[in-house]
Amino acid sequence: MNTAIVRLGISSLTGRSRIVLMVAFPVLLLLLGVLLRSVGEGEPQGDDVAELLKVFGLGVVVPVVTLIATSTLISTELDDGSVIYLLSKPVSRLSVVASKAAVILGTVVLFAAVPIGLTGLILFGVGERVAVASFLGALVSAVAYAGIFIMLATFLKRSVIGALVYWLVWESTLASLIGPIRWLSARAWGSSVIDQVVSPAIENNGVPWWYAVLGMTLTLLVGVLLASRRLSAMTLSDD
Repeated sequence: MNTAIVRLGISSLTGRSRIVLMVAFPVLLLLLGVLLRSVGEGEPQGDDVAELLKVFGLGVVVPVVTLIATSTLISTELDDGSVIYLLSKPVSRLSVVASKAAVILGTVVLFAAVPIGLTGLILFGVGERVAVASFLGALVSAVAYAGIFIMLATFLKRSVIGALVYWLVWESTLASLIGPIRWLSARAWGSSVIDQVVSPAIENNGVPWWYAVLGMTLTLLVGVLLASRRLSAMTLSDD
């Protein structure tokens, strides 16, 4: 990784108005957790809390935050031509993509995985490991989404639209309706980790946690490698 590119990425994220939207979703999730905790009767059930976090946390907050970070650091720079500055420097394309990926992952951990874990803590305390499970599940989904969105950002002209279509059609619709697709779903991987941490003694109908972790790792690595190869194939005139 290149520390200068990391610093530029952080500056780019914090200096744009879209950070307001990126912050709004985790704040809304936390407020929802506080509201449900204050109006709920009795102690909430761990499975119910986990389901809420899977639907709104993994289903909405994680992909939205990841998409905003990816579009800011990669898609926007490709569209407005500012990536020319980096491509003209003696820095490897892999280092460029890996540095941006590190900023994206850090952003998603801070604005998605941590708030989801805190929401689990608000709703259920430390009981039944819901908070830890929610954080780990969000982390798995976030890393996988990052790899997918980074690849789409470098290969598609309208990458934001492509990422939205992927999220709404593949992740939110097809993966929920067709069982085998869950084995290739970032959201399903995170949900599987939550289920198996919260209720390890219960047989899980989803993918095993080790497969989810393996899928997450491979997705990120492949996404970064393909994106770097795509940038390597670009010329300054292409941008």
